[in-house]
Amino acid sequence: MEEISNFFGTAAAFLFIIANAYYPARAIARNFTPWSRDIKLFFRQYLKVHVILNILALLAVIIHAHYAEESNIFLLWSFILTLFLSINGTLMYYRMTTGMQKQLRLTHIQPMLSIFWIVLIIVGHLIL
Repeated sequence: MEEISNFFGTAAAFLFIIANAYYPARAIARNFTPWSRDIKLFFRQYLKVHVILNILALLAVIIHAHYAEESNIFLLWSFILTLFLSINGTLMYYRMTTGMQKQLRLTHIQPMLSIFWIVLIIVGHLIL
């Protein structure tokens, strides 16, 4: 069972890294203005990839957590934060909540929240 957990944990990590490279790439590209039509199209398409890969990564994390033999409070909180960010982003992207787009966006794109999430994951896995 630990092999299953390890496989899905590694898959989730790769999926999250590829999916969430969207924001640093976009931040760097903002320094080069004005954007060409191709750059705008690239980031519009990458946003779709960002959403789909994060949903797949969330599923991988759920399987990873289910089959993991060990856990701790840091991993529990990182799991909760992963659920929150993934559901929040999905609701925002597909506009499933009317009148809440601004609040969803404000919570979803907080850099400190992402940093906190990464720290929880790293600390949680280091102390296993």
